[in-house]
Amino acid sequence: MKKIFIILFSIFSYPYFLQAITLERVQESYLKMQSFKGNFQQTTIVESEGRQASASGMIAYQRPGKMRWEYQEPDPQLLVTDGDTLWLYDPLLENVTIQELSVVTDGTALAFLLGVGELTDDFTQRKMQKPLLGPDKSWKILELVPNREQSAIEFLQLGVNSESGDLEALLLKDNSGSVRIIEFEALSYNVKFSDGFFTFEVPPGMEVIRP
Repeated sequence: MKKIFIILFSIFSYPYFLQAITLERVQESYLKMQSFKGNFQQTTIVESEGRQASASGMIAYQRPGKMRWEYQEPDPQLLVTDGDTLWLYDPLLENVTIQELSVVTDGTALAFLLGVGELTDDFTQRKMQKPLLGPDKSWKILELVPNREQSAIEFLQLGVNSESGDLEALLLKDNSGSVRIIEFEALSYNVKFSDGFFTFEVPPGMEVIRP
């Protein structure tokens, strides 16, 4: 199952952004936001194998704990959760992986993103070691390290627009050296979603996997 540890935050007002951007302020701002919808571009770099891959699609979120990722390129894939159950649907492999959300999110950045955890409990902001995230961009970058010694994450970098205050990108480096970069586009906030948008009905004939 593809590991997804994603953090996404709402827009900062300009006067608010004039204050120093800290981990605590990022969390405070995010907690005020109820829903969003937009597009994402994802790049995965595996240095040990000299391999790089790209993907793109749509993301939607509703507090608390509901999220939907629709991978459209290069291959279709759907990850959706209703706050209790997580479904990963791969139409090419004709299978659906089903897990309890609490098992997947425990102690991870994904818990905060879904509104079921606090970023300040699980991560600590540190001085930038190396700006791997968009060195050619004008982002303000925050670097975070996990508080758990056995975390699979080495560190995170958040890219915040230095003028508007929008969070525009996220970088995750895991302990194997792999790097995942996600850039967000065309985000809309406080979106209304239809009933059932964050649930999934397993299609007939699909293999069901329960790790």
